[in-house]
Amino acid sequence: MAYINASLRSTLMGRSVAVSLYFPNDYPETVVPEIRGVITLLHGYTNSGQDWLQMSAACRYAADNGLILVAPSCENSFYCDMAYGDAWYTFVTEELPVLLNRFFKLPTEREKNFIAGLSMGGYGAMMIGLNQPQRYAGIASFSGSVDLAQMFEKGRDLPELRRLFVPVFGQDLTLPDQYDLYKLAVKVSSLPQLQQPKLLLTCGLQDDEPYYICMQNNALHETMQALPFAAYRYLTWPGNHEWKFWDRSLVYAIDYFLDNGYAEQKLGDWRSEVQIAP
Repeated sequence: MAYINASLRSTLMGRSVAVSLYFPNDYPETVVPEIRGVITLLHGYTNSGQDWLQMSAACRYAADNGLILVAPSCENSFYCDMAYGDAWYTFVTEELPVLLNRFFKLPTEREKNFIAGLSMGGYGAMMIGLNQPQRYAGIASFSGSVDLAQMFEKGRDLPELRRLFVPVFGQDLTLPDQYDLYKLAVKVSSLPQLQQPKLLLTCGLQDDEPYYICMQNNALHETMQALPFAAYRYLTWPGNHEWKFWDRSLVYAIDYFLDNGYAEQKLGDWRSEVQIAP
């Protein structure tokens, strides 16, 4: 297998951007007969793409399923073109695919491309994926900050939340239509079913304060389940805003994207009884 920590020169940014990649290229063909796809993994606030490779078993799960991982580091941008900062949405959707194709020749077919993320990256995965349904066959948000309008209301008078949002969305904290998951969901749900990506939300039942992630996901779910999506799923179980929750979420996402029973296999592994030798 190959782990690559790339520093890709971005013309758009005027500097280099860190991108972590994983390739399952040394498994025997009996285990991984072919590369089945690419999952772009988006990190959370204050973190980096490298966290996915260091803090979870993402590479092992990818190897089991013949998947390439791409994890860019996009700072605290919410993956948007920032009001006072860099154009991260444009970088991820326009420049990064060109750079990756130039150096790594990744699969570009829609049916082989998926996007997922945690927390801020959960919002980013949904926002990018719903804006680009022609590019991704599956989208997943794990503990995502998926109702920014709700967070704006709580944050208008809180200095710590204003510091978080003003660089991205401006002093007025307005949410443009292209960054509003509710409006994007309505738009994508009107597409023919074959043009709709699979959609997955996961959230821990104890993921409440300080950002009320569970409340945000429940609110978005109410809207999503009422729309005519061909494939939408919302999964919850006991958990908080933590890596053990996101690690398990990735297993469910891979299973959902590939429809190959992988989650049941891993659940069987986790439940295996241990025999203590005399």
